Amino acid sequence: MKTILNYQIQVLPKLNVTQIGWLLDHFDPAFVFYDWENATLKLCLGAVAECFPAASQRQNQFVTVEKWYQELKQQLKLKNSGPVPLVVGSFLFDPLQNKSATWSKLARGYFFLPQLTIYQTAEQTVAVSCASDSVTCQQQLLQLQQLLGSAVTTTESVGLINVTETQIAAWQRAVQTAITAIQTKQLEKVVLARMITAGLTTRLTAAEIWQRLAPIKQQNYQFLLKYREQIFISLTPEKLVEFQPEQIRLDALAGTIERGTQKEQTQLLGQQLLQSTKNRQEHQIVVSAITNRLTQLKLAVKHPTEPQILVTGSVQHLYTPITAKGKFDPLNILARLHPTPALGGQPQQAALEFIRKYEGWERGLFGGPTGWLDFAGKGKFVVAIRSALLDGQRAHLFAGAGIVAASDYHQETVETQNKMQPMLNLLKGKNKYE
Repeated sequence: MKTILNYQIQVLPKLNVTQIGWLLDHFDPAFVFYDWENATLKLCLGAVAECFPAASQRQNQFVTVEKWYQELKQQLKLKNSGPVPLVVGSFLFDPLQNKSATWSKLARGYFFLPQLTIYQTAEQTVAVSCASDSVTCQQQLLQLQQLLGSAVTTTESVGLINVTETQIAAWQRAVQTAITAIQTKQLEKVVLARMITAGLTTRLTAAEIWQRLAPIKQQNYQFLLKYREQIFISLTPEKLVEFQPEQIRLDALAGTIERGTQKEQTQLLGQQLLQSTKNRQEHQIVVSAITNRLTQLKLAVKHPTEPQILVTGSVQHLYTPITAKGKFDPLNILARLHPTPALGGQPQQAALEFIRKYEGWERGLFGGPTGWLDFAGKGKFVVAIRSALLDGQRAHLFAGAGIVAASDYHQETVETQNKMQPMLNLLKGKNKYE
């Protein structure tokens, strides 16, 4: 006899940053996702069920989650109205990369069906409690109310001790090797990423991280995933895909320049970006690849002919919004899209093989799809860039650069450093981009 999953809905007062942090500290696993496009927040606490996407190399990680998701869906009877349960988590960038100790507990990726999901919009805050029986659902809602009533502010006392990067010379050589491979037509584009490690004065809690992360609203999606004390965070400008009934929305985001200290300087730099042959080429590779993959799935694809400028915290990007209509399976779409040339390269497999050979470290969740999918078929996944992994008194920070024939390793070094700056500022306790 199959297990039946129940869920109950309860309206709550609006949660503040302190309460959200308090709950993040009291539950493991925990996940919070802020969507800047519609100013909504999803807070997911505790696990009814778990899935490790890359638990076996014999099965595609998206297929693993699809099977798990469908099994859960069969156990749920959805109500006629109101919010519904969802699954949340992160896929690996590339399960076939050589493994390292860095990701340890999150090395297989991680998804979970939350015991409690809090949906917060400008209009209302609603909690969804999910369990195998209605009594447990009620108990979870009662526990939530008690925790919210006892929330206190966490003191921000953690700072940086040092920042180290042992492989910068090797990374720059890899960039030069990539440029040569592209100029000799072995590749069209490849994204090479850097990792730096920061020592912390003491362990940074999820609550302290969220207190630093939450005020940053500059056209970035924010998320925090906590699992067995490892915490993965991101300030990403890049939406991979948003699922709506018979329609999906995507971002093509590639081509980067710094932002200015004044509005006029930022606009001038943005015009330089629009006129840059190198960046326009890099961007068009991404647009074409996404469009082709969606067209192969028999979807009707539309996008503007010219890119726009998207200004984020420390940099600005070329940006093209893409929409596609038709019937689709969300996890199959993810499998076909990931990785786009914005984080992998083109051709896809050749770029992945180049990254495995020359990058020299395990990306883990960096660059992988992270987000949520509910049981009514709606969902959103972002690309986990501008991110960091916190593990005890260490923080690993990640950023990548798209390499094309006209790239220069000096410029790519500066670009990746600019992309890491928001996370460095966050670890220093600064809420502004400086």
